[in-house]
Amino acid sequence: MHNYLEDSKVMLIAHRGFSTDFPENTRAAFETALESNVDMLEIDIHRTKDNYLVVIHDHTINRTSNGKGKVKDYTFNSLMQFDYGVVKHIKFKGQHLMTLEQVLVLIKHYPQKLLIEIKQPHFYPGIEQQLIHILEKHDIPDEKVLIQSFDQKCIRNLHKMKVGFKLGVLISKKKYWYRMPNFDKIAIYADYVNPHYSLVNHKFITAAHSFDLSVMPYTVNEPNVAKKLIMLGVDGLISDNPTKLT
Repeated sequence: MHNYLEDSKVMLIAHRGFSTDFPENTRAAFETALESNVDMLEIDIHRTKDNYLVVIHDHTINRTSNGKGKVKDYTFNSLMQFDYGVVKHIKFKGQHLMTLEQVLVLIKHYPQKLLIEIKQPHFYPGIEQQLIHILEKHDIPDEKVLIQSFDQKCIRNLHKMKVGFKLGVLISKKKYWYRMPNFDKIAIYADYVNPHYSLVNHKFITAAHSFDLSVMPYTVNEPNVAKKLIMLGVDGLISDNPTKLT
């Protein structure tokens, strides 16, 4: 399998960092991923009460920290009082929530690209403009970042802003189990169509590629699933443990 993965030139994307072995979306998970041979680091963003973009998957801190409540109801400083490592294992005690800006500073020192997922943008009016403003402020090159969301309106908004960054639409199993995405419409404003891995078959890949859409399925953690997807012709694999797919 190892040679198969190497020969395929498929992009390997670390989902929330190396989140199988480390607490997701933390510095520990990110640094380990960036020190490896992955091609891209995937993160999720939400917004605090005082307008910081912070890196966390859920809209609450309940699952990944020793605190409770919605991200948008806390200031950034108040979110810093909680521990984001200890839920995974006591050895990760002391991992703090990171801001998007802190991740941008970190990734500048590494060759990998950054895949930013905007979570539930309807909670955060104007988050698209805010994200682009921060990326520009940090002088992040266009080719260094991809932006994706399940919310197609959010990605259309970014396209209308004529941003230079590549854009992607996430395709959920729930919404698309019985129907194919409108690849023709998505291709007008996006470069990637990233589905739940169970939706990927020959028909899906052929249709997406016919509209020049790249396909990077999520969340692929099993070597046999990875091999099947590579044989189907995917462009990347989003995984919690990308270096273990060999």
